[in-house]
Amino acid sequence: MRKAIGMFLFVLLAGCSQVATQPPATFSVNTGGSQVLDGPAIATQLNTLYSRKFPNCNKSDSQPAFLCSGVTLRVTVKDPNNQYKVWDPSPTSVRSGGVSFSYLRADANFGRLAWGNNNGYIVYPIFEAPADKYDLNYLCSYPYDAWTWSRSSTSVCVAHPSYPQQSQLCQDAGVTTAEQWYAVWTIPGGTPNQRQCGFDISDDRNQLAGPAFYQSVRARALAGVSGVNEHSEILIRTWCDPLSADPAKSCAQSFPPNKFPLMAFFYIYGGTNAGLAEAQYNQRDYYNSTDPKILVPIIRLTPPSTPGVDSSFSYDAADQAVTP
Repeated sequence: MRKAIGMFLFVLLAGCSQVATQPPATFSVNTGGSQVLDGPAIATQLNTLYSRKFPNCNKSDSQPAFLCSGVTLRVTVKDPNNQYKVWDPSPTSVRSGGVSFSYLRADANFGRLAWGNNNGYIVYPIFEAPADKYDLNYLCSYPYDAWTWSRSSTSVCVAHPSYPQQSQLCQDAGVTTAEQWYAVWTIPGGTPNQRQCGFDISDDRNQLAGPAFYQSVRARALAGVSGVNEHSEILIRTWCDPLSADPAKSCAQSFPPNKFPLMAFFYIYGGTNAGLAEAQYNQRDYYNSTDPKILVPIIRLTPPSTPGVDSSFSYDAADQAVTP
């Protein structure tokens, strides 16, 4: 629904100053029939998305800014038993019903990824994804790491047991602005990451979803408590539903990888570039798992080392493990 509305509004607002939608990076088709995403174009698009400080999309409160701006990414670790792919929900996410991502843009910056990891993948913003991709269902947004693993193992966007009132969904905790969120965060003592509430950005909130997400972005900048060191956390509904899928099927069988809105694999660039090898493995694995095959680029993410410095995205052909 958001995609259809977004495309319609884009036509109406094409002449406006806030351009919220651009064509997705082009595909080229080689002689083997594979789809090859244009790596340099993806890097350019990511830098554009990162720099957009939109309060919403198409000047509509019912269209949160994550639909058309910023970079939604997830850190990954290869399953040692190879029971699921890095782009699939983990067994933990299947149990809880949500998958943790982070949201990165110029006014919501960070330099350290979840768990200190150094590689992962990036998904398309919904308004700029190719038409054949699945729309992910965003649920709630925490300005900083919410330690969701310690909140519940069977549900997401819920209160932490140590702070049952303050850490529930923000509107239920009486919090609707970044300033109110910050007042709770700065209460002396305790653990603010567990105490923080989550901004409800689910689709059924309609015109309340856009302002809620923007207040989440503002709250992160307002707090600034960890400089560039601590990531944000966004929960997205698990896209493999064990209640509706055949339990004998894998996630890839119940949800084909070709439909997943995978924009790029990435690794943290700098130092030893330790994440490159795993990004290359994931690129090969995804290419070999898709039918027809899709070649998704590996992108370098250069994070800030100090506050006030922007992140950047770049492409280098030498990083690619698969070539057309």
